[in-house]
Amino acid sequence: MITVFKILGRIGLLLTILPAVLFYLDTIELDSVKLYMTIGMVAWFVGSIMASRVLPAVED
Repeated sequence: MITVFKILGRIGLLLTILPAVLFYLDTIELDSVKLYMTIGMVAWFVGSIMASRVLPAVED
């Protein structure tokens, strides 16, 4: 279960960084950048919060 949340967090970080680079390279539009970065931000927050809550329970 922890692995799922860690993967979700990393995908969220990728969705936060990659659209900015693609916009810089003039590959995607600004509206798409905003959408992908918002989805990435939510995914990263959910993944990191859930991984930090599940992780201490598994280690005990």
